Amino acid sequence: MLSWILLIIVVLALIVVGTWTFGRIFGRGELLPPMEESQSVIANNRQAVRDGRIDDVELEVVPRGYRQDQVDALIEMLMDQRVTSTDERFTPTIDKKG
Repeated sequence: MLSWILLIIVVLALIVVGTWTFGRIFGRGELLPPMEESQSVIANNRQAVRDGRIDDVELEVVPRGYRQDQVDALIEMLMDQRVTSTDERFTPTIDKKG
């Protein structure tokens, strides 16, 4: 009976030491780095959309999803770009030769 108690104590001690060692070697697993200010995120997203770099769009995560102001600004920018590209594509050209 005493050997079982000693075995449990040794196993628990090894778990504690192993966990501490693992944490010291590999770190605590930090969360994501902090985002930029909200307005600069919106400005960076607008520039990324203008340049066609959709993969570079970033949104801050809040408890219930993404920040609504950033999402609204992104959707507005995408809609403006779509309207502009549609207008350019369907603008009639006038032949000046007459």
